Formats: sequence, structure tokens, C-alpha cells
Amino acid sequence: MNNQLKTGFFYTALGTYSNFVLQLVIQMVLSRLLTPKDYGVVAIMQVFIVFFAMLIEAGMGPAIIQNKTLTDEDNRVLFNFSAVFAIGIAVLFGLFGYLLSWIYGNPIYQTLTWIQAISVLFNGLNIVPTALLNKEKQFKLVNISIVSGNLVAGIVGVTLAFLGAGVYALITSAIISAVVNFSLNRFFTKISFNRSWNTRALKQIWNFSKNQFGFNFINYFSRNSDNILIGKFMGAAPLANYNKAYQLLLLPNSLFLGVVNPVLQPVLSEFQDEPEKIKEVYYKIIHLLALLGMSFSVFLSLMSKQIIFFMFGTQWQMAVFPFAVLALTVWIQLTVSTTGSIFQARNHAKRLLYTGSGGAVLLVSSIIIGIILGSVNRVAISLSIGFLVNFFWSFYQLIVKSLEGKMLGFLKEFIFPLCLAVIMFGALKLVSLLAISNIFLSLVVNGLVFLAVMALFIAVTPERKYIKMIVRKE
Repeated sequence: MNNQLKTGFFYTALGTYSNFVLQLVIQMVLSRLLTPKDYGVVAIMQVFIVFFAMLIEAGMGPAIIQNKTLTDEDNRVLFNFSAVFAIGIAVLFGLFGYLLSWIYGNPIYQTLTWIQAISVLFNGLNIVPTALLNKEKQFKLVNISIVSGNLVAGIVGVTLAFLGAGVYALITSAIISAVVNFSLNRFFTKISFNRSWNTRALKQIWNFSKNQFGFNFINYFSRNSDNILIGKFMGAAPLANYNKAYQLLLLPNSLFLGVVNPVLQPVLSEFQDEPEKIKEVYYKIIHLLALLGMSFSVFLSLMSKQIIFFMFGTQWQMAVFPFAVLALTVWIQLTVSTTGSIFQARNHAKRLLYTGSGGAVLLVSSIIIGIILGSVNRVAISLSIGFLVNFFWSFYQLIVKSLEGKMLGFLKEFIFPLCLAVIMFGALKLVSLLAISNIFLSLVVNGLVFLAVMALFIAVTPERKYIKMIVRKE
């Protein structure tokens, strides 16, 4: 199992990090070519693109990975149904533009949703091929298609932005990415449609899929209520500033969880009836994520102004405070976001749905409180408190109820990461006394201090032996 995890992590890391650099460069360019209003329009629509993509999948991807009895014919039948769902949802998304135009008072959505429906269609078609590649642990091929799609999409998007396409540059980029990604995954899997429409295959995955879909549905609204409500009650420009801050918050998730999560369920699902074995591996992963995440939270929060200005320009001043606050929850996001894969690997989709429902109540309540208080900054503060409460709720359900462990034993994994975070805070505060005015130089100096403190801490504490054990142990 360890070797499979390491192989999966390696290829997924190559894809994730190369894609991160690519997306970072593209966003830095586009943020200087496009206005906050352009991004705000797309941010509102992106919220609902994710929702419609979730409707298409209906939990089918994880269910295919978890079910070890599906035949090639079953997979082709499921591909049939996924295509029908994709076409239907894409049409609904196009029509949904009229509702968006009415809600937000902007007729541009009537055109944009029909164009964006193309990416909705291809993302739906891509569900079965992607699930099959992950099920067979073909992580190398999965990441080749993702990086290729984003590379082509980035080139097209930046070119259109330079030509003055505005918001359409972002829309077209998303379409190109979806088309290329699907085309490559279908080529790799060689999957084709089947003349049979036997519903037996759907029935095989239904029980798992319905609970997974329920979790995705609830999780979607809990994670996107902020965008929906801010866009409605505060307007596109405040939403753009908040969305920029939240995008940066998700970057560490992309860097670390983009490597971990795609691998966990396919590998650990082989041991779904052995909670002790899963727990042994999972605690090590959580320890590493906490070690990186807590210190990184401190760094991102203290460097919020420099990071925002360097990446997006001074026009995004209003995104600094929300980012500084939300950055303190990065370690929470990194750890809690892994719980879904473990619930899936344990075949506990019903428990996942229950946990997600409780988390949704916590997070949406926090967002509503922030909206009532009347500013994006207060939304960030309220939501951060909600994330912390959700941390304890989610891990109680996973550790105690699903993995049959003890909460105190789990929380011990955070002792050394917390010590490192406190030391990191002190070191970076000392550096701030230098009052470096140049943004780039400040980031470089503080970045080097961050790496030096982390390396020294690992070298002089038991973390050194711990990390060596994880890397070398078969």
C-alpha cells in the first residue's frame, strides 16, 4: 500500500505543481489585463458551473472507483448515461442564464451561460473516463491530460485577453481546458458508448452514489453561499475582492491536497474493512499536512499585502484583509478536506453525507452572520470561526465514528506542528522590523526565513526521524 501511495503521490505531484506554476503565471497576466468587474461576473457564474457539474456527476465518479465488481460493459453503459446527463444539464445551464440575469440585473449572463454550457457538457462526459483511470491507479495519465488541457487553455485565454476579449477570455479558456482534458482521457481509456441501456450498472453504484451526491450537493452550498450572497447583496466588485482572497486561500489546497486526495480513495479502498491499517497511514498524512499547513497559515497571513500586490497588482487592495484572516484557516482546510476520501475509502458514504450536513449548517450560518454584519471583512472573520468549529465536528465523525479511534490520540498529531507555527510567527515578526519596502524583496526574505525555520525545526526535533520513516518505510 505504501508503494502505491508513493507512486500516486509522485505522479500527481508532478501534474499538480506544474499545473500550479502554469495557472499562477496565467492568473498574474490575466489579473493585470482584466478588471475586477470582469472577474466578478465570471466568479458569480463559476459558482453555478460547479453546481451543474455536480448534478451531472451525481456521485458517479467515486462510486465507480469504490465498486470493484463493475465489468467493461457496465462501464460503457455508465458512459452512455453520463453522456445523456451531460447533454441535459448543459441545456439547463444555458437556460439558467435568464435566471442569473434577473437575479443579478445583468443581461450578459444570457449569452455567457450558453457559451459556458460547452465546458459543462465536456466535464460531464469526462466523469467516467477519469474515474476509470483513477480506479486503475493510472495517476500519470490523469495528470498528463490535466496539465495539457490547462496549458492549451492558458495560451488561448491570455491571447484573447491581449486582444481585448475581456470576460470572454476567461470563458473560452475554461471550455478549451474541458475539451482537451476529456479528449485525452477518452483516448487513454479507449472507452466507447454501448448499445445496451441496461440499468443494472446504475443500480450497482446507486447506494454509494446517492449518498455521495447528497454530500456534494450540501457541500456545494456550504462552500459557495459566500459568493452567492456577497454577489447578491454587495455587488460584483466586493465579490471580486473576496473571491481573489478565497482563491489564494485555495492555492495551498491545490498544492497539497491536489496531490493527496486523488490518490487516497483509489489506494485505501482496497482496505475498506481494515480501519486500523487506514488509520495508521492517515495519521501520518495528517501530521505532515498540519506541519506544513500551520506554519504556512502564519506566513500567508503575515505576508497578505505583499502576496496580493505582487500577484494581482495594487488594484486589489480591498482583498488584503479578507485574505489575511482566511489564511489563518489554511491548515484547517488542508486537514478537513481529506476526510471525504477516507469516508469513501471506508465505504461510509452515508456517514460522509451526515458529516457534510452538519458542516454545512455551521459554515452557512457563519456566512449569514458575516453578511448581516455588513462587510466582506466581517464575512471573512465569521467564516474563519466557522471553519474552526467544523474542524472538530468533521474529525469527530471520521476518527471516532468511522475509523474507531480516539479524538485525543488524533489531536496529538498537531502538537509539534503548533509549536513550529508559534516559532514561525516570532521569526517572521522579527523580520518585519526590517521594514523592507520592496514587495518582491520582502517576499524573498520572508520566504527564505520561512524555509530556514522549518528546516531547522525538523532537524533538531523528532520530526526528522518521523519524516525519514515516512519516506523510507515500505
